[in-house]
Amino acid sequence: MTKKTQAALEEKLIEWLGKAGEGTVSEEQIPGNLEDWTMDAGTRKALLHPGFRQWLWYDRLHKEWVFAGCGINEAILVSSGTAAGIKGLPEPGPVGEWCLCLDGEDLVGPLHISELRQRLDEKEDLKDIKIWSTMASNWFSPEDKVGKKILS
Repeated sequence: MTKKTQAALEEKLIEWLGKAGEGTVSEEQIPGNLEDWTMDAGTRKALLHPGFRQWLWYDRLHKEWVFAGCGINEAILVSSGTAAGIKGLPEPGPVGEWCLCLDGEDLVGPLHISELRQRLDEKEDLKDIKIWSTMASNWFSPEDKVGKKILS
């Protein structure tokens, strides 16, 4: 089974909403239960609610889902340790094209993947760089397997 990511879940919902718009299925026929729309984001869980078309974070303390503050194609969900939040996109569009970059202590982004590639090409030392992509579910290095796949 492939790992669920923000980009994959948003693409899946957009596809189903398109079919509903064409009249080939109704919105009530969107497949799966809520677990099918849930993903790991670092140490947190996030849910793309197909009915609300909104992202929710799981609040472990209160054992409930709370709205993250964004819908599809609006923001990058990001988690670090027990903290979680969103980083709004500069313009609505497919989240799979965007990422965040942690350069030492500085959080940069959202960056378009092409902007990130250019930044990385200009850097000599990549050891302090971590990337958060909507096509992954955790921070990664540009030099590890995930980084090379996403940046290629």
